[in-house]
Amino acid sequence: MLLTVREDSIVKEGTESWVMYTRSSSTSVSRYLTEQGWSSLPPSKPVDIKSREICSSHRHPSVMSWEKAKTILERVKAQRIEIRRVRREAQWDDVSCVEEKVVNFITNNGRTFAFTGDPRDIPSVLELLAQDQEFKKTNLWIPERVTALLDPEATGYILAGLMAFLKGDKPLLRQDERGLPDVTIYDDPTIEYSHVFFTFDDEGTRTRRKELIGNGQVVDYLGSLFSKYGSPGNGRGFYPVPDYYNAVLKTGDWGIQEMMEESKDFILVLGASEYHVLRNSIRIRPRKVVVPGAGEVFVREIAIPLPEMVTLDAVSKDSRLVYLDENHGALAPFIRLKVRPLLH
Repeated sequence: MLLTVREDSIVKEGTESWVMYTRSSSTSVSRYLTEQGWSSLPPSKPVDIKSREICSSHRHPSVMSWEKAKTILERVKAQRIEIRRVRREAQWDDVSCVEEKVVNFITNNGRTFAFTGDPRDIPSVLELLAQDQEFKKTNLWIPERVTALLDPEATGYILAGLMAFLKGDKPLLRQDERGLPDVTIYDDPTIEYSHVFFTFDDEGTRTRRKELIGNGQVVDYLGSLFSKYGSPGNGRGFYPVPDYYNAVLKTGDWGIQEMMEESKDFILVLGASEYHVLRNSIRIRPRKVVVPGAGEVFVREIAIPLPEMVTLDAVSKDSRLVYLDENHGALAPFIRLKVRPLLH
């Protein structure tokens, strides 16, 4: 199989004194599926390939706006903006699929967002990044275990941590797993506005919205053509391994104000900047933690041991797209559950 990726970018850095430049890159790799996985050498004998949906070509409407990219960048100000035209081509035997799109990356005030679409929407994203409510600081004591309301960005990083348990090459959750919250979680590469919108993965398999956890039960894994578990469609990388695109939590029926009014002695977790998985615990680094009526408190990390995910008892009916990193996103609502704030 041959995978080729070409990217052409126009970048603007700086606000008052800024520079603008272009750059291009093109990478191709030929690889073969063997019994040990993907290799640069052909297999010694034929390998059985999982049943899969063959890819098809797709040209995103955003490609029509590429010629206007430079003019649009001259009109906006931010720390950094990159408008990237991406062309991917997968060739396998007599099948060839091409995907084209324009992805916009915007960084301002230390925050980043990205989307696939018309660069003329960049000013709207800048308005979103400018929203950052200030709270007075307080040294209020927080219990070791407390009810928390997490905003969509913080929830997105929790979902990213859960995805680490659902990779089909090394799954850390069994299909008969007990103690998961009664929620439904998907991986969805088909959200057209997302910066990780993909119509086929790096193995040439058609992507689709995939239910991973349904009503608290593991029903599928992030799978590739080589992984032992999981349906194909999540092979990512030039030598593909199972990985997610957009972690999606199915919305509930709670209003945000209702969640706050029905909660007692809780904290608000507003935003996050990173996550990691430590043994059986998901940890996120919050941007802000607020005690309603008191102010902002310093919390280094928020820890959620996997068994305590079952305390998740409220999900809002509204959600929004979240930028996690260049290769991953989330579509997340507000949630309520018990967490462990770590101060040191």
